[in-house]
Amino acid sequence: MNKYFYTNGISQLGPYTAEELKGKNITPETQVWSQHLGEWKPAGSVLELNDLFALTPAENLTIDPTDSNDEGIHLQRPPKTWLLESILATIIFCPPFGIAGIVNAAKVESRFNAGDIQGAHRAAAQAKKWTTVSVVVALAFILLFSVFGWPAGY
Repeated sequence: MNKYFYTNGISQLGPYTAEELKGKNITPETQVWSQHLGEWKPAGSVLELNDLFALTPAENLTIDPTDSNDEGIHLQRPPKTWLLESILATIIFCPPFGIAGIVNAAKVESRFNAGDIQGAHRAAAQAKKWTTVSVVVALAFILLFSVFGWPAGY
């Protein structure tokens, strides 16, 4: 019988049998490792663990944002990172503000995985704010230049 380790984003827990993992509230995305796997993989991709997710898919769980299981694993999804939008805003619109968006967007998942749910939401809000500022500032300059033209001497 295979024994599995899993990670909660902070530490590795285990070893557990597939039967013991049923009580650990892992999701198909939870990273698991076993000697026979050789590397960390999402639990949903391990055939022997598919029974864990057949009865209660993560999408159907009723989740209290303040609730966590005995190992402190939060049963909610991370907030939107705004990473793609920040990158596009940096390239297309206003790099200084877009970079601030990228920096904050990069913090969202790591804070969430470390159990800092409020920090992840704050980082997501900051990423959204700086991405929006980047777009608005660039569009304001484009509007000003299209209305008043380029300054003399350029």
